[in-house]
Amino acid sequence: MKQEQQQMVDKMREMTVKGDNFHTEYWRRFADFENWHFWLNIIFLLAPLILLLIFIDRKRIFQILFFGFAIHALMNYLDSVAVLKGLVFHPFSLTPLMNINLSINTSFIPVTFMLTYQYCLNRNKNVYIGGIFASIGTGIVLGGFANAIDYIQLYHWMNVGFIFLFDYLQFVIAVLLVKFFMYLGEKKGRKDQMIE
Repeated sequence: MKQEQQQMVDKMREMTVKGDNFHTEYWRRFADFENWHFWLNIIFLLAPLILLLIFIDRKRIFQILFFGFAIHALMNYLDSVAVLKGLVFHPFSLTPLMNINLSINTSFIPVTFMLTYQYCLNRNKNVYIGGIFASIGTGIVLGGFANAIDYIQLYHWMNVGFIFLFDYLQFVIAVLLVKFFMYLGEKKGRKDQMIE
């Protein structure tokens, strides 16, 4: 690596470590277990998972869990980018290790979307329309509530309308991913039957 490039790498790493140390100090002072926001994070993390264990359709468990995994991954990637670009800040993260909203991205929204997806499948409802309603709940209602109590801070052009759009886009992508992999599984199943 050229010297100039290595110097830039070293500087970025140094700035990252300083930023992480500052974030950890902030978390200890304002967001640890002595703060009510921490306990709200715990509720947003555990309550949806308990509901999921109670209400998940055991006949479609892998399909619904794969859908939820896709939402979980997309949600965390998008939130990480939004934080890095300065569009979103989470003043009360669950842990100082990551400056994303782990409770919302990993549990609350994925479980809300999973149960919506399951409801639509089991009742032959349009899953895309169900996704619109779920995204209104997560993007506009939850996003507005979170913004009002400073659980999330939005900057530049970011607002709850964009959160709704991003949530719905992730819902649609997850539906399409599930359909794609189910198609591949059915195609392989047909080939296996032909071989026998």
